Amino acid sequence: MKLVSRATGQEITPGSTLHMQSGPTAGRAWRFEHIVERPDGHHHVHVTCSSGKLGRIPRQYHPDVFGCEITIDITWRQNFRNAVRHAWTRVDDYLLAGAFALIPLAFFEHYHWAETITSALGFGGH
Repeated sequence: MKLVSRATGQEITPGSTLHMQSGPTAGRAWRFEHIVERPDGHHHVHVTCSSGKLGRIPRQYHPDVFGCEITIDITWRQNFRNAVRHAWTRVDDYLLAGAFALIPLAFFEHYHWAETITSALGFGGH
């Protein structure tokens, strides 16, 4: 993931100064720390601001506030690796579920065919 300025198209590196373009503190300078993925799936920018007695104040804002956007780079190798991992997880889950499904079937077949097998082998009690 990269933070990219909409005005220049250049990547913004951590530690760079960002100026808020909209909102109640427009024009204020913030230090870009890193990109945070929120639980709702959206990405926000984690920034800090210098404050006299309190030190640095951390905040998280949407990148639009700074005139930026977040780009996510996924190479074809990462995409292929993710697809293979997802497919293997599915296959593994289904194989495990199939193995657990065979256990009750084996007990059922053993119980119902037990008399026939023992009489065919000559172990019947007659």
